[in-house]
Amino acid sequence: GASKLAGEGYCSAYFKTFNIQTVMLRFGNVYGPGSLHKNSIVAKFIRQALNKETLEIYGDGAQTRDFIYIDDAVNSIVCALNIEDEKQHCFNVGSGEGVSVLEVAKSLINLYKSNVHIDISGDYRLGDIRHNYADLNKSIALLKFNPKISFSEGLSRFSKWVISQEVSNDNYQKSIDEMNAFGLYKKNKVRK
Repeated sequence: GASKLAGEGYCSAYFKTFNIQTVMLRFGNVYGPGSLHKNSIVAKFIRQALNKETLEIYGDGAQTRDFIYIDDAVNSIVCALNIEDEKQHCFNVGSGEGVSVLEVAKSLINLYKSNVHIDISGDYRLGDIRHNYADLNKSIALLKFNPKISFSEGLSRFSKWVISQEVSNDNYQKSIDEMNAFGLYKKNKVRK
């Protein structure tokens, strides 16, 4: 988050110093075809479900994120390229709705008709926020961006695409070990 904010600071400085139009897009959690090997929560849960591994959820599973399907994300970029004024803009790009992490896990288990277990660990990463979803008012008004694909529709499309792909092993535990090494991951003493 800090590095993204720093990038926006650079864009702002260029606009103010050189009067170069800047349009910044703040993406939610982008998912869809092409992102199976990324570290998004959707891709992680898909890999775990297809590899018949337990889906481990940080916290209590009620934390929410804004998920945006790749087609909508690409559309927001096209909209940004068509802004005609010479001003500086920053737009939120998402669905405008929060979906709980537990709902993501359950939806994928249902889509794949999997019988894998969900482990709500209570563990957490330092710095994570509880709820995050985009306020799209400015994006709708000025960017003329309005997402079209619901989370359930996007998840269904993504899941169908995944079936045609080779599913890699999940490196989840490796990421946990790395966070532990840097003191960024806290174990919950009481497991649910």
